[in-house]
Amino acid sequence: MRLANQAIFGEVPRFQLKNPCMSNPLFQLANMKTTSIAFFLLFNTLVSANDWPTYRHDGKRSGVTSANLPSQLFPQWKFQSLHAPRTAWPLPGEETLRMHSDRAYQVVSAGKTLYFGNNVDNHVHAHDTRTGKRKWSFATDGSVRFAPFINEERIYFGSDDGHIYCVDAEKGTQIWKYRLGPSGEQIIGRGRMVSLWPVRTGVLVEDGVLYAAAGIFPHEGLYIVAINIKTGRPIWVNDTVGDQAWGLLYGGVAPQGYVVASDDTVFIPAGRSMPVAFDKRTGKFKRFLSGGGKTGGSWTMIDQGQLFAGNNNQGTDTKIAFNANSGSRQSDQFSSFPSNDMVLTKNTAFIATEKGIYCIDRAANLKANSVVPKLDKESTTLAKNIVEIRKRHKAASDKPEELEKITSELNKATNRLTTIAKEKSALNSARVKWFTPRKGLATMSLAGKTLFAGGNGFVISLEVASGKLVMDHPIEGNAVSMAVADNRLFVSGDNGFIHCLGAQASQGNGRLIKEASQPIDDQGIKDQADKILELSDINQGWCLVAGARDGRLAEYLASNTKLNFVVIEQDAKRLAAIRARLMKTGLLGDRVIAVNWPYSDLPDYFANLITSERAILGEEVNLPISQLARVLRPSGGKLVLGPVNKWAPTALEKIKNGLSANAASETKSQTIDNYFLFTRGKLNGAGSWTGLYGNTANTSSTPDKLVKGPLGVLWYGEPGSEDMVGRHARAASPLAINGRLFMQGAEVVMAYDAYNGTFLWKRKIQGAVRVRVDVDGSNITATDESIFVATHNRVLQLDAQTGKTTREFQVPRKETDKALRWGYIAVHDNILIGTGATPLAQEYGYLWNSLVKDGKWVDEKNAPKSALSTLKKVKGLHALPDKRAFAYFQRNDLHWRSMIANAPGWLPDHNPSPVDEKKIMTSEKVFAYNITTGEKLWEHEGKDIPNISLVIGEGRVYLLKNDLDAREKAQAKAATEANISAGVFKVEREQRMDENTRDYRRVVCLDIKTGHTLWSRPYDLTGSGGTKLGLAYQSGKLLAFGHYSNHDEGPFNNTKDKDKDGYAENLNWRRITVIDGGGGSLMWSKPLNYRRRPTIMGNTIYIEPRRCDLETGEIQQRKHPITGESVEWEFLRPGHSCGIVTATPHNLFFRSYSGAIVNTEQDSGLQLFGGLRPGCWNSMIPANGLLSMQEASAGCTCSYSLRTTVVLKNKPQKGHAEWAVFISQAATKPVEHMAINFGAPGDMRDRAGTVWFGYPRPITNKGQGGFNNYGIKFNLKEEGATEVIQRDWRNVKLNGTQKPWIYTSALKGMTKLSVPLLDKGKAGKYTVRLGFTPLPNDKPGSRVFDIKLQSKVVLRNFDVMKSTGGIGKVIIKEFEGINVEENLLIDLIVPNLKSSTAIDVDKTLHHLGDNVVAGWTESSPEPKGFELKIPFEFEGSEDAYSLAIEQHDVHNDWAVKLNGREIGRLKRDTTKQITMLTVPEGLLKQGGNQLFINVLGSSKDDIQVGRIKLVSGHPASTVIQSLEVIREDGPRKVANKP
Repeated sequence: MRLANQAIFGEVPRFQLKNPCMSNPLFQLANMKTTSIAFFLLFNTLVSANDWPTYRHDGKRSGVTSANLPSQLFPQWKFQSLHAPRTAWPLPGEETLRMHSDRAYQVVSAGKTLYFGNNVDNHVHAHDTRTGKRKWSFATDGSVRFAPFINEERIYFGSDDGHIYCVDAEKGTQIWKYRLGPSGEQIIGRGRMVSLWPVRTGVLVEDGVLYAAAGIFPHEGLYIVAINIKTGRPIWVNDTVGDQAWGLLYGGVAPQGYVVASDDTVFIPAGRSMPVAFDKRTGKFKRFLSGGGKTGGSWTMIDQGQLFAGNNNQGTDTKIAFNANSGSRQSDQFSSFPSNDMVLTKNTAFIATEKGIYCIDRAANLKANSVVPKLDKESTTLAKNIVEIRKRHKAASDKPEELEKITSELNKATNRLTTIAKEKSALNSARVKWFTPRKGLATMSLAGKTLFAGGNGFVISLEVASGKLVMDHPIEGNAVSMAVADNRLFVSGDNGFIHCLGAQASQGNGRLIKEASQPIDDQGIKDQADKILELSDINQGWCLVAGARDGRLAEYLASNTKLNFVVIEQDAKRLAAIRARLMKTGLLGDRVIAVNWPYSDLPDYFANLITSERAILGEEVNLPISQLARVLRPSGGKLVLGPVNKWAPTALEKIKNGLSANAASETKSQTIDNYFLFTRGKLNGAGSWTGLYGNTANTSSTPDKLVKGPLGVLWYGEPGSEDMVGRHARAASPLAINGRLFMQGAEVVMAYDAYNGTFLWKRKIQGAVRVRVDVDGSNITATDESIFVATHNRVLQLDAQTGKTTREFQVPRKETDKALRWGYIAVHDNILIGTGATPLAQEYGYLWNSLVKDGKWVDEKNAPKSALSTLKKVKGLHALPDKRAFAYFQRNDLHWRSMIANAPGWLPDHNPSPVDEKKIMTSEKVFAYNITTGEKLWEHEGKDIPNISLVIGEGRVYLLKNDLDAREKAQAKAATEANISAGVFKVEREQRMDENTRDYRRVVCLDIKTGHTLWSRPYDLTGSGGTKLGLAYQSGKLLAFGHYSNHDEGPFNNTKDKDKDGYAENLNWRRITVIDGGGGSLMWSKPLNYRRRPTIMGNTIYIEPRRCDLETGEIQQRKHPITGESVEWEFLRPGHSCGIVTATPHNLFFRSYSGAIVNTEQDSGLQLFGGLRPGCWNSMIPANGLLSMQEASAGCTCSYSLRTTVVLKNKPQKGHAEWAVFISQAATKPVEHMAINFGAPGDMRDRAGTVWFGYPRPITNKGQGGFNNYGIKFNLKEEGATEVIQRDWRNVKLNGTQKPWIYTSALKGMTKLSVPLLDKGKAGKYTVRLGFTPLPNDKPGSRVFDIKLQSKVVLRNFDVMKSTGGIGKVIIKEFEGINVEENLLIDLIVPNLKSSTAIDVDKTLHHLGDNVVAGWTESSPEPKGFELKIPFEFEGSEDAYSLAIEQHDVHNDWAVKLNGREIGRLKRDTTKQITMLTVPEGLLKQGGNQLFINVLGSSKDDIQVGRIKLVSGHPASTVIQSLEVIREDGPRKVANKP
C-alpha cells in the first residue's frame, strides 16, 4: 500500500493526460466556442434532481430519485445494440444475480444525454435521451462492463483493458486515463483479450476522489485506488491486499461490482463473495465481510449508517446488514423478506422477493424484529411449562384444592400463550403496508410517488402509497436495471436492448433504433486470405495479425472462420482507420480488436494462427520473431507469410531460424506456393494427463518440467458450473494432452483448446458421467488424437478435435452372462483395457427425472417410494420444478446420490478396517481391445476385482482379486510373519485385528498384449486401504495404499491412547505396501501416517504431509532454514482436505479451501491461489506445460468470489518466486541463520537458498482444527509505534540488491526488538546484518536514529537517506562478533524522542467499559462507558509529535482519534504498557484540540487508559527492511554474503 505520489521504482508510467489543460476549467472556458461555453455553463449544474448520474442514481446505490415521474408511461424509443451483452464469467444458473452484475448495458444520464458502456464493442456510447440517437462513442481496448459515473462535465469509468478513463461528457474525448496494474500484460478471459488486472468495479466519485479496484485473481495482485478526479493521479493505492491469502476466508477476493463508501470506509464488492472494507483516507485493508461464509453477491447499498450487501445464501435471496463505518455485522433487518432487490427511504422499505413486492414499515419492522424473538422464546418456555402443568393437573385429579390451583395456573399459562400469538400476529402484520404479487422481479427504482420495477419480460409501475399496479409494459428479455432521468424511464435488458418510456402517449412500442453492420469488402485480399486458410487449415481459436494496412484481412478471415483476431498496428493513423472500419462492420470488439500494444504484452501460446496483412500485401514489415514464436500456440499453431518470392533469401532464412530458435518445441518450416508455413509442435518438456491419476501407472503426477513457479494466469473462462456434476460427487478429473483439455460434466463431454480456452466441441452422451471416482475409478481416457468415454456397457472413441464418434467398443458378453457396465478404462500402447463392472443402482438424475413430468412435480402417489420424502420437502420450497429447484437438487447432491446403492463412506477411515464386500466397487472381468482394428485381444475373469485396483506398468496389467481360500490366506499370513522377521514389514495395530477381519487378497500380473497371467500371489494387505485400496506403479514397483481423503485433521493430530492398546487413536496405521512388479515379492510395507491417497513423483512418494523414498519408505529430510538441523520434509493442507495431491517434478497442487501450490523445486512453502474452489478429488491438472484448474464448485454455497475454469503457466516475468508460508513443525532454536523480511506478507526463498521470513508473521488462521495458525512462528516483541509498510514489488528495481521484494516492505516506528536465537542459558557469537532503504517521500534527515545491539551503540545518527544515497537505493550494515545470550536485542533510538519534552494531555487514568472492577483503584472501579473525550490546548513549536498513552487490560479494538481523524489503535494486550502513536503532520492545531478514544463495533471490554502525553519527535522516524543473523561459532558455520 502506498500513498499519493509514492513512486514505484522502475515502473512504466500508469498515468496519461490526453490534454493537460482540460483539467483547468478556466482554460476550457476561454477556448471554447460560444455554443460550447453555453454547454459548459450548463454542465456545472448538470447533475440535477432530474439526472441519474451513476448506477442506482447515487454513490450510496439507493435507486431513489426525488424526480417525479407519472405512473403511466408509454414507449418512446427502443435501442437495439448490434451485440447482446456478454458477461465476464461463465453463466452458472442460479448464480446469475450473485455474480453477473454486467449482464446488461446499464445507463446513466445527465441533461439530455444517456451514457452506457458496451462489454462487446469496448466502447462507451452517448445517446440523446429524447430521440435515442447516438451522439458519440469512445473506444477503449477492453470491455466496459459497468455504468459510468457522471461528475460535472466529465464521465468516469473503468475498462477490462485495466484503465480508469476520464472523458469529456459533451465531446466524448479523453481527458486522462490511469492504469491500475503494474504492466500492460494481457490474458484471455472468457474468449476476450483482457488485462491481467481489469477494472471490474463500477467507479465511485465522492468529494473530488474516485475509488475503484482492478485485478480479479488475488494470486496475481489486486489494486485498490483513490484518484484525484481533476488530475487523474492517485491519492493512495493499496496494492498488497491480494497477498493476504492465508488470513482471508477462501484465500482472498476478486473485486467485482459497484463501489460504495461511508464516511470512513470504502467497500469493494467481490463478486460471489461479500465486500471488502478499506480505510477511505489511507486505503488500508480493514476487514473482509464474510457474512458467515455462505452469503455473497455483488449487490450493495448504504443507508442510514448501514451497508446492506449480498444476493444469495444457499439458494435463498439474502441481504445482510453491516455497520457502514466499521464493517461489523449487524442484525438482518429484513431477513423475513428474502430479496433480490431493495429500495429504502427513511421510513419505508420496498423489497422485491420471489413472490412479489413488499412495502415495509421500517419502524414497525424493527420493533417486530426486537420483540418477536423474545415472544418466541417466552412461548417456547410456556409450551414446555404447559406440558408439565398438565401432568401435574392429571396427577392432582383427586386433590380438589391442589387441582384448583393448578387449573388456575394452567389457564393463566394458556391464556398468555394465546396472547403471545396475537401479539406476534399484530407485530408481524404491522411490518407490511402492502404487498403486490409478481414473479420474476429483478430491479426497482423509486421516483417520487411511483415505484418502478422490472423483471422477466416486463416493466411495471406501482403507486407508492397503495401498491396499486398502474402500468404493466411487456418487453423482450429480462429488465436488469433502470434509470429515471429527463422525465423518462430507461430500462436495460439482458438482451442488449435499452427501452425509453415517457409520459407522451405513443402508438405501438415506439421507435426502434437498431445498430446495423456494413457488408465486408474483400477487394484485393480474398485470394491471399483464402491461401492462408488453405495452408493453415485452422478455423477456430485466435489469429494474430502482426501489422495491418487497413484491416481487410482480419475482416475477411473473420467472416469465413470462427477465429478471433488481435490486430497489432503501431501507426496511429492506420490504427484509427482500422478501428473505424471494423466498427462499421460490427467486428470491433466482437471478434476483432485492433490495438497498438507492444507484442510483449500479449499472452504466451494464444495464437492458433499468425499472419501479417502488411507482409501479405507486399509491404516491408519488421516482424518481432522471438515474440511471434512465444505467442504461437504449441501443438499445431501455424504462422503463414507470403508471397515470399520477392523476399530477399536472407530475410526468409532469418525468420525461419528465429522462429525455430525461440519456439522451445518441435517445429516444421515449409515453403508452399510461394508462402512460408511454420508449424509449432509439442513443447519440449511438456507432459500429458491421460487418465484419472495422470497416466496408466496411477501416480497422480506428470513429468511435465514446464509447470513450475512462478505460475500466473494464462486464460480463464468456460466451462463454468452449469454443466458440471455436483462438487461432492468426486466426478472424473479433466484430461489434458496434445494441447487440448477434455472435461466431463453431467452426461456431457467437452473439449477446449488448452492454450487459449477456445471451445472446440460438446457432446451430450447419456450415461457419460462417473461419480465417486475415489472408489469406482474414471470412465474417460485420452490419447493424442482420441478421447474414450465409457457409458453404460460400451466405450465411445471420439475424435479429439471434432468430438465425432470414430469407433465403439462393447463389454464382452456371452448370451448366458449377466449384463455388466464398463468399469475401469485405460489406453496403453494402442491397447484399450476395460473391465466389466457391477451395474449401478440408478442413472444420473434419477430422482429429478422420477419427480418431474411435463414441467411439473408428479403427484405424490406416482412418486417412487424412495423419493417421496424428497418430493414433499422440495415442493415445500419450490412450487414448480424450475431452475431454482434444479439448483436445490444440485446443492444437496440429489442428482447423483442414488447412482450407488451402498457406496463406501465419503468420509475417511480412522481405523484399519476389513473389506466391506457390500460396499466395495468391483468388476468381474478384465479385457483388452486393439483401438486401431477394434479387435478384442483377450479376456480375463475374476472375482471381486476392485475397479480402483487396476494399474498398468511396463507392458503388464496388475489387479487384485478377492478369491483366496483358507489355504492361500494362511500362506499370505505366513509370508507376512516371515517379512516381519526379515524387517521388510513394519508392524502396527493391524496385527491385533481378528483373523476374519484381515484384508487378504490375490495380487495378479497379466501380460497386456496377451492377457496371460505372469504371476499371482496371495497377500496380506491389511491397513493398506481396505475397501478403498488402490494400486499404482513406478519404476518396477507395485504400490498398494488407501484412497483416503477429507476431514481427518483431528485423528491425524491425536496423541491419546484411549483404549490403552499401545496405539494412539491417530492415522499411524495407514500403510503403504510395495511389491516387486517383476516377480511379486514384497519389497517393503510400512505404516506411514498419511492423510491422502499418496502421489508418486520419480523416486519420491508424497504421503501428506511428508514424503518418503520409493526404494525404502524412509522419510525424506530437509535442512531447516533457521537451525540448519536435518528435519523431516513436510508440507501442509490447512483447509478443506477432500482432494488428492497432483504433482510435477517442481510442484505439488491440491485443494485447501482454495487452490494450493507447493514449490518443491525451491522448497519455499505453501502458496494459495485464492478466490476459487478446486474439486473434491482432483481438478488441478498439470499437463501441456500448463496447470489447468477446472471449474469444480457446482452446487457449492460457500462464498468463493469466482466460478470459472482457470489455466496457469510459468511466468518468468513475475520474478524469482512468490510469497509463501514455509511449513515446519521443528524447533527454531538454536539459530544458525535467520533472515527476516520486515513487513513482508509471506516468506520467500532467494536464489542462494536462504528463506526470508516475513514479519510480523503471516496471519494463517484460516485452517481447520489442528492446522489453524500454521507455519513457523516467532515473536520479536517489537516496541514503539510500529507500522507495517507494504508495497507491490512487481516491476520494482532497486540499486544495491537483487532482491527487491525484501525492500518494498518495512517496519516503521519500531524502537526495540528481541530476537530469540538460543535456548535459555546458552550463548553464541553472531554476525548481524541490517538492511535499509528510504521510504517514498522521505527526505534527508527525516529518518535519523542510533542503532544498538545488545544495548551497545554500534552506529550513531544513522541517516537512512544519506547513507543509502537516496530513494531507490539499498544499504546493508553488517556487524560481526556480536555476543548473544538467548536473545539478540536491537534498539533503534530516535535522538529527539525524549520524555523531558513531553506535554501532558491528560494526567488521569480512566476506566472504560461497563463492568465494575473492584481492584481498579488507580482509575475507578466504576466504568465510564465506551467513549472518552479529552479536550486539550496545545502551543508547541516542534513539527513532529507522538502521543504516548498508558493502557491496561485491552482485549478488543479501541480507536484513538485526534480532531476527528483516527491516528491508531490501542494494542490488544492485557499487560500495562505505553502505546506510542504518531501524530500526522498538520493534524495538531495551535489552541484547542480534542482526543477521542472509543471501542469499535459491538465489542465489549473493560480497560484502563490515560496519563496521556505529547512527546516531541516521531518514533515513526525509524525504518528497517531486513535483518539477517548468522552464527559464527556454531557447528554449521554459514558463509553467506548479502
